[in-house]
Amino acid sequence: MPPLTKPRSVNLLERLTRNSIPGILCGIVILILTVLPGSLFPRVKPAIGLDKVAHIFMYAGFAFACLWGYRSQFVSKGLDYKKKAILLAIIISIAYGGLTEMIQEYLVPTRSGDKFDFVADCLGTGLGALFFYLFFHRKK
Repeated sequence: MPPLTKPRSVNLLERLTRNSIPGILCGIVILILTVLPGSLFPRVKPAIGLDKVAHIFMYAGFAFACLWGYRSQFVSKGLDYKKKAILLAIIISIAYGGLTEMIQEYLVPTRSGDKFDFVADCLGTGLGALFFYLFFHRKK
């Protein structure tokens, strides 16, 4: 009898899950921060701008973390793989940013969604993907 091996699809699912852990953990932290009451965050004058900077850093980290689990494949595979990986991370991060703003607007009574926060989320996403690309695109 031939040795029992796992089907290829199971190995792929395990790899996807294992590689996605950094992005998932970062997403959980962002979700927790999203649903906390606004009164828990310090009020600093001028408050406008610091909030947006926080969003930029959070989503730069999120996009970077989404790609981090796939860094070995990113280094070893070709340009086509790199483009797809970055595009997927950007799509996931932007969609998540929109989702968290909707959660704040419609599900968290002490918070409100903000379109400028979403713009900051998108900007942070682009910066995180760009930093990842610049850091890993030449390594072999």
